[in-house]
Amino acid sequence: MRRPILAISAAALLAPAAPAFAAPRTVTAADTGLFGALFEEPAGQYGTDCEAPFDPRPRCKPTANAISQLTDGRQIYWSGLEGMDNVQASVVFEYGEVSTNSGSRLLDLRGKAPKWVVPTPYDSGVNSGGNDDNEYLPGVPHSNENTANDGDLFCADLNFLADGRLITNGGTSYYSEPSVPGTQYGIIELNGLKNTRIFDPRTNGWSEAGKMTYARWYPTMVTQPDGSILTFSGVAKMIKPVYPDRPGDSAANERHLERFDPQTGKWTVLPGSASKSLPLFPRMHLLPDGRTFYNAAGQVANPMGYSYDEATWNFTSIFDPKTNGWTDLGPNDFGGLPLGFRGSGFSMMLMLKPGDTTARFLGVGGVPLPWPGGYVGQSATTITEVGPGTSFSSVPSGSLHSPRWYNDGVMLPTGGVWVVNGGDRDHLLTPGMDFANRTSELWDPATGQWTVTAAQSHGRTYHPSAMLLPDARVLVGGHAPVNMGYGRATDAGEKTFGTSHQSADPSFQIFSPPYLFWGKRPVITGVNPAVSTGKVLTVKVDDPAAISSIRLLRNSTVTHLIDGDQRNVELAIVGRTKNAVQVQVPGSTYLPPGPYHLFAHTMSDKGEIPSVSRQVFVDTKLPAAHTRDLMARQAGLVAQELRAGVPTVPVTADPSGDALPLPDNGRENATLPGAAIRTSASRRASRRSTPGRRSATLVRRAR
Repeated sequence: MRRPILAISAAALLAPAAPAFAAPRTVTAADTGLFGALFEEPAGQYGTDCEAPFDPRPRCKPTANAISQLTDGRQIYWSGLEGMDNVQASVVFEYGEVSTNSGSRLLDLRGKAPKWVVPTPYDSGVNSGGNDDNEYLPGVPHSNENTANDGDLFCADLNFLADGRLITNGGTSYYSEPSVPGTQYGIIELNGLKNTRIFDPRTNGWSEAGKMTYARWYPTMVTQPDGSILTFSGVAKMIKPVYPDRPGDSAANERHLERFDPQTGKWTVLPGSASKSLPLFPRMHLLPDGRTFYNAAGQVANPMGYSYDEATWNFTSIFDPKTNGWTDLGPNDFGGLPLGFRGSGFSMMLMLKPGDTTARFLGVGGVPLPWPGGYVGQSATTITEVGPGTSFSSVPSGSLHSPRWYNDGVMLPTGGVWVVNGGDRDHLLTPGMDFANRTSELWDPATGQWTVTAAQSHGRTYHPSAMLLPDARVLVGGHAPVNMGYGRATDAGEKTFGTSHQSADPSFQIFSPPYLFWGKRPVITGVNPAVSTGKVLTVKVDDPAAISSIRLLRNSTVTHLIDGDQRNVELAIVGRTKNAVQVQVPGSTYLPPGPYHLFAHTMSDKGEIPSVSRQVFVDTKLPAAHTRDLMARQAGLVAQELRAGVPTVPVTADPSGDALPLPDNGRENATLPGAAIRTSASRRASRRSTPGRRSATLVRRAR
């Protein structure tokens, strides 16, 4: 009985040895990228409390609900839903009175440690005596005694003027309507603003330009080829959009289009043929032929809805400024079905290559359909192509590894799209009962597929932000939630069930994408900061023969998942010398006037590696002093990069999150020396701070 067993054993010994299981490959930052440590503005002179002397409500550190990359290398950001911690019982019945204007901040990451400065005025200063444009219902008692919330930057859009100043339009005025006389209670109303604000980084100050004709809350601006700016949609009253003086506009979003003239600082209403119903913060993009595309996406309030004509939002459409008319194209794909509308996801214009007449757009995350819409975030993504005339197609792209609602997208210099932030379901339907998605993913334009990248330390589900930095890293911040169940702020759900954090988060974290760990980075050694469309531009580099591409990415202006001017344009290489590359700059329909980051790339076996960018301006007449400043900054960067060899962006693992192995070369340098590391226990208390005019740096802590 033993012979068969012996035979089998002998055969096994004579057979070729089976290969041993390969040890799992170590995952490094070259695969997943790397997050640095969390950091935030330090507490002010009143310690961990909000600033005491201010009336009627204390001010706290802002969270980056909206953020922009300024041309001097700093960032400006401001908060949203400020004063939510003041609610004692009900957001619906109290917030009209206890809310406050959002504060703005300047963040400076150019030195060894981050610094903050408070702009003047801290909240932009508009409507300090009250908003005269509020549209109250006749015969209904209202209360607007708190005028410190009548000029909120929250829910305004932001773009750049050609000279590098920042423009915002719209915003929020809070009040109660109806109200209970003699109390702070009533039904909240959010009134859009007609105000236009300008921030000048040279003075750190806010000023006001001409008002719009129509008040707007959640509008979208798009810069046109001539430098003017169109604004689309928004709403005058969020909760009760009833306008007795203009009943035809009731129960709907703002249909009128307006154009801003930077020369006069005034808005002009376009003819009636230009009017169109669109969602709030509609996803709009300038096409290569100068028309503006609506990608059937925006913000919605499910399941109530905003407009009686929401069904029309399912169709993509194009606005032609030559005729002031619209052309409807068709519904977008959503998960393999022609469902059309994508709510609370982002729309990203993909890289334009030389000669492209067709633009491609990536739609990611959110929920399908307008009213009644969806509840659970989706993983389906869509590629939409729009060409000359009515050329249009919409097809599925690769699905996310995990579904998301309210996720940010960042266009990288290499043409990839990085997604971060968001939650698993619609926060506004069940605030405080959603779960944060801390993972991030990277989309490859060559394959249309997603790769999971590093996880951030904090979940950021509502009003987060993510923005490309000039050195090709990404700054992630924000999170301004609504209180759980629209009641009083509580962390019970977070502590018990792990739901999303219930207090605004003023912290930041910097993500270094995988391409920063693939090898030596190219160095741009010189370029004229004044770039002209239709001309050849000379870009001096350390190794011209190794340059694979030169691209221009417009300086970011991000809020509520949108950047109406976002674009990545590759410039055709037309010549090389021993120390430079010559590139052809396309026309203004590809590159509207304004500030851009110029990146050079080299090719590695893993893909392209971007340089640190250089700040340039397209079709902008720069003052001589400004040009000198830009050239001096260039010289400083060149010396620093050549001295260091730019082997990588210095980074360190994030000890408060899912730390990853360091890059293969074992380098460990602090991204932000002295940056304080936040813990979950400190999140709520550490948000409170003084906003007095000052500069501050983080204090080094022992590790």
